[in-house]
Amino acid sequence: MKFQIKLILLVSILFTVFYGSVIIFHDSFSQKVFAIQEDFLILQTGIISTEDRDFAISNIFETRVLQDGKIMRISGITSTGEVYYAYQKIQDDVSVVNGKILINEVFVPIITKNIILEQEIQKIPETKLNMAVKLSKYTYSNYPFTISVRVFDDEKNPQAKFEETFGALENVFVNVTITNRFDKFVTSINGHTDSSGLFSGKYLVNEGIVGQGEFTVNVIVDDGATSTSKSFTTFFRGDIRQYFDKK
Repeated sequence: MKFQIKLILLVSILFTVFYGSVIIFHDSFSQKVFAIQEDFLILQTGIISTEDRDFAISNIFETRVLQDGKIMRISGITSTGEVYYAYQKIQDDVSVVNGKILINEVFVPIITKNIILEQEIQKIPETKLNMAVKLSKYTYSNYPFTISVRVFDDEKNPQAKFEETFGALENVFVNVTITNRFDKFVTSINGHTDSSGLFSGKYLVNEGIVGQGEFTVNVIVDDGATSTSKSFTTFFRGDIRQYFDKK
């Protein structure tokens, strides 16, 4: 009986300590996130604008603080489903925002007060970007097209050799768009570079893909202050058995 009482007391104490820790952790985390969100101009207005229209943001978004608080990043979707991303920097005590929104499969610059933010961001010293890209030359239906992009600071590594990591940049946004020979959108792949400056993506080629043959692969890299792009050619083919005899 005494053993059971001691066991119940021990469980109660452990539960109280654990539950209390969870509350403290959750409260601390919530305060930190709230403080970050409070500083975002986009979250203050709830609106993202382009030259043509305004978009209300939804409650589906992710915020991150980079470079010891010098840069804040937000990414999410609007209330009508458009994907967006934006960076906010403090320059001379003024918040400067730069970003893009995906409209009809094309990334369009976000604007504020009728000024394209990409032009405004030129006031801040930029890091010139360079990239090295590896991609599948030929891909057959039901096989994945693969692409890897490594992003560099062009001043530190102007040669941009894929195997090197010197001057590689982390947390750079990479967007890969594939179009067919009629310039019709096929798919897009996007994400951010890792600690070695690398982004990798895949696209499974559909068995009945229309217009087999030459496709254009456009790669855009964007660190929030500047961007650069390159285009490549790849080939999508049908059933692999049509090209190789059975052994």
